[in-house]
Amino acid sequence: MNYLKGVLLLLLCLMAGCGHQPRTYPASSGSACSSQEMLKATDLKSLFKEVAVDICADNFIGCQPGAAGGGHTTDLCAEKEGARPTTVLVTDFVDLNSFIPKQTGLIMGELMRGALSSVCHYKIVQAEFAAYFKLSENGLVSLTRQSSEIKNDEYQQDEAVVGTYNYLSGNKLLIFVKKINTGTSRISRMVTKELDYTCSDNVVVSYTVK
Repeated sequence: MNYLKGVLLLLLCLMAGCGHQPRTYPASSGSACSSQEMLKATDLKSLFKEVAVDICADNFIGCQPGAAGGGHTTDLCAEKEGARPTTVLVTDFVDLNSFIPKQTGLIMGELMRGALSSVCHYKIVQAEFAAYFKLSENGLVSLTRQSSEIKNDEYQQDEAVVGTYNYLSGNKLLIFVKKINTGTSRISRMVTKELDYTCSDNVVVSYTVK
């Protein structure tokens, strides 16, 4: 009887983990998040206001760059005295992998146009990317039409703002915005934003902007 009691106690002890510390398992690292979840969690309106500040910094005064650590500025750029209103051609953003805007690119294009209008006081002309520009496999943007075809009597469209984006593995999103002189094809300004997301079970826990 004592022997049986001893065996039972030993079995119960083993089942309960007597004399052993509980084992811990590290949480899975590199949890992936869908592009839709990353986009939904991002304060895109503030992000594109930062981009607009950088885009028009050369032509305006009082422009403040975005704060470090993902902070955003709400300061607007003030027109220089005597400056004439600037009209820019702004396309939807193109995915670097497919060379087409997709829904993400359409949203980014609208936000970019809104930010350039409210922050930089630009007059905006909306245009389809493929109608004016082409994109190579290495991300180079070039004009597909003559500058004389882009301009018209009502709007002197000397510059265009063109955007591209790319989702990378490791929950990373890259956004590239270029201001291009339509007469010379020279890039006068370029802004890059790198967004890194921390995800868990397809939910964005946090993200940083660089």
